Amino acid sequence: MCILHTRAPAAAASRIFRIVSGSFPIFDGVVEQLLGWMAPSQALDIGAGSGKYGRMLERAAPACERFALEINDQHVEQFGLRSLYQQVEAMDAARWWQEDPDSAFDVVTIGDCLQHLPKSAGLDLLNALVYRCAWLVVLVPEFIVQGAVDGADSAVHRSVWSERDMHWHDLWAWDNARAISFFVLRGYRPSPQLDIDTLVRRVNDGALSLKDYDGQGVVRPCRLRLVEHPREVGYRAR
Repeated sequence: MCILHTRAPAAAASRIFRIVSGSFPIFDGVVEQLLGWMAPSQALDIGAGSGKYGRMLERAAPACERFALEINDQHVEQFGLRSLYQQVEAMDAARWWQEDPDSAFDVVTIGDCLQHLPKSAGLDLLNALVYRCAWLVVLVPEFIVQGAVDGADSAVHRSVWSERDMHWHDLWAWDNARAISFFVLRGYRPSPQLDIDTLVRRVNDGALSLKDYDGQGVVRPCRLRLVEHPREVGYRAR
């Protein structure tokens, strides 16, 4: 979650000064559409914050059982997360995957959260999640300086992420707009509803709009780039 003062372009010829509370809306429409196509039965929202992605799941996949991790226990109460998710754990995601080695999900969302972890801890988390899900949806800001917020040092931005950091994985897609990177990683779990080639084609053919910082203006259509590091033998489903 970003809670900061930032200068954000409202139009090509002007800049506005505003206070942003929560995560940027750039890819919101794209993410909600993808969640509908993925049709998860179980989903985990890491860094649930105000419950933004939980509400998306509630709308796009209403039958989905929703789980959440949120390190700030004040957010759990402030945003009523226990009424939005079937299960909420107030704990650090970097510790959760080591203490709970068996949980698996159709979809895991990590929205505006990865930058709060040290880089090594973030990479460990992503690698562990590939084994635990069919789809891993990640959104992360660049270039935004943020310290502790309301005394919570969990809000500090500690690591920088871009598409250059995902090449350890064999099958994924990405886009970047308005200082936000968007990644969809194909996990090792089965996905009978959808393959990554169909997902990328649907997004790009559908011209799904990316919103500006204010959530109103349109930046451009989403353009997913597919990245593949194939092996001689196809060991896993796409």
